[in-house]
Amino acid sequence: MEFELSARRTGLLLATIAASLIVLHVAAMLAWYLDALPLDDWLYYSFFDLDEEEGLGTWFSTLLLFLAGMLSWLLGRLDPGLRRWWWLLAAGFCLLSLDEVAGFHEFVNTVVEDTHWTTFGAAIGLLVGLSFIPFLLKLPSRTRWMCIIGGILYLGGAVGVERGTLWYEEQDLLDTLEYNLWNALEEGLEMGGIVVYVYALLERLADAGKRVGVVVNR
Repeated sequence: MEFELSARRTGLLLATIAASLIVLHVAAMLAWYLDALPLDDWLYYSFFDLDEEEGLGTWFSTLLLFLAGMLSWLLGRLDPGLRRWWWLLAAGFCLLSLDEVAGFHEFVNTVVEDTHWTTFGAAIGLLVGLSFIPFLLKLPSRTRWMCIIGGILYLGGAVGVERGTLWYEEQDLLDTLEYNLWNALEEGLEMGGIVVYVYALLERLADAGKRVGVVVNR
């Protein structure tokens, strides 16, 4: 069995889904906090909350990160010269996919109460970025810059916006419309960054003229 993907169409589809989830989140928050609908049960809205672990957005983000990991692994198979780098990225994205539902980063806040996890996240992001410079320099210019842009968007949301909204947590204002609108920006940047990265990988596969086949044996 064999299948083909269009990098442009797949990227556009993923971006459309991400944008739709952001719109649904904003609409749900406005409806809940402004009492715009005659529904007084949070369960009607929580499914569209991007900050809910059991929400639609978390499910999509988990799949998106896993897809990034699998495409990185595939490129490792097809690009022996950079295999080690691609497989490190594959492992990293699969770990992020697991963290999306398991919440490892939140566990850090429980263990280390005096330092927020974003401090460690920023340090790790900087260290990984610097260590991957040799890898980035070996990539085609377009792929390199799309990976960089994707990384900046993702970290900007996951670490930057999260760090910027700590005030709401300190003031016990997490259950407010303003904070939940900031969540839309945070999750939107995260999803947008991964979509850009996935698109870059699909283009890389297309430029290499590779066709992905699936073989199933008994």
